[in-house]
Amino acid sequence: MARKRPDVMETLAKARPEELDPARLAGSDRARDDLLTIMSGPRETRETGGTRTASGPPVFGRRWVLPVAATAVAAAVVVGTLAEGTSGSEGTRTSAGPSATGAPAGTPADGRLALLTVAARLDRTANAGAYWQVTTRSASVGVIAEPVPGISVVTAETQRYSYGVKSGARSVWVSGIDASTQPRTARDRQRWEAAGSPKELTLATGPSGGRLGVRIETARENTPTTATISSGDRIAALGARNVTYADLRELPGDPEKLKRVLADLHAQDRDGETSDRTEWTWQQAANLIRLPVGDDVRAAAYRVIADLPGIVSLGEVTDPTGRKGAGFALPATGTPDYGSVRPELIVDPGTGALLAERRTVVKPSAAAAAAGITAGTPVDYTVTVEAKWTDARPTGQPTGGR
Repeated sequence: MARKRPDVMETLAKARPEELDPARLAGSDRARDDLLTIMSGPRETRETGGTRTASGPPVFGRRWVLPVAATAVAAAVVVGTLAEGTSGSEGTRTSAGPSATGAPAGTPADGRLALLTVAARLDRTANAGAYWQVTTRSASVGVIAEPVPGISVVTAETQRYSYGVKSGARSVWVSGIDASTQPRTARDRQRWEAAGSPKELTLATGPSGGRLGVRIETARENTPTTATISSGDRIAALGARNVTYADLRELPGDPEKLKRVLADLHAQDRDGETSDRTEWTWQQAANLIRLPVGDDVRAAAYRVIADLPGIVSLGEVTDPTGRKGAGFALPATGTPDYGSVRPELIVDPGTGALLAERRTVVKPSAAAAAAGITAGTPVDYTVTVEAKWTDARPTGQPTGGR
């Protein structure tokens, strides 16, 4: 009778040292350390024509005002989501690997390691087209001082940014799409209607007594505004500088070099002098992720955020449009309008796409609490609905554009 042939895989498994058993490595400190080491280093990015290399900090022009890219959804989603202040902003902390909580598989609980994981999963899309087009929806909550004190309203709008990157392609910004300002909750609407439904309201904007007017309006009452956002070949703002597409493509994909670029920008930004440097860096890196930069730069921006002090993972959370993603947050800081608030990012852990950024109340101020704002209420957000390359001329582009 023929002898049974030995099972090669079984033989190798028996010869394997116990410390290399996959069952023992899964979720272990060693596995996490190995993953961290692999992901923390810069990645080489190849483009048509060879290997892309960084050539140092770009040269920028004078400062001027450009809108900051935000994010988009259907208008009806915004009021409903911000209305009740419960969009899962706390999230669930998860460990590496599958989780009984339903968190994204392979998203570690440690904020830095989780963001490095996201950076390594960025989709590689072709950098082709005359325009890099980003559609966004943004919303913010305001506390009313008069004539109906103790209520809050939500202001929301869709915006579309078309960054022209080829000769003759103007950069265009369409704002005020489906723009509206409405009472935030059913309670706020009842109190507003009981006061005679006044159209003109005044916001409480801070402890100094400053005031800002706001008008109750529906989306049907507003007309979108189209503006050219380029000045010559400068298409976007990065910190205090206005930059060209060539400048953006020259940004380094190495996180340490990108940190130095952002540090230089912070030093030049007079507005940054009075802001927390950590939050400033967080905001600039998040803005950079939405601009027409290479995937290596987006990955580096995530790694810059991952190295900020106090970064934590929130596990799986839901963005204002209902999309599930991995949440990250910085420690909360005090604000004059809402109390203690923390900045948060929500990303698609599978592709590395930035879904949303928002600020969520951790502990409301007395005025905010009186207006019905509770812990967990997102007081403002920016959602990226779509980001793509296109050759299609932007809708509403001013006469004389491409």
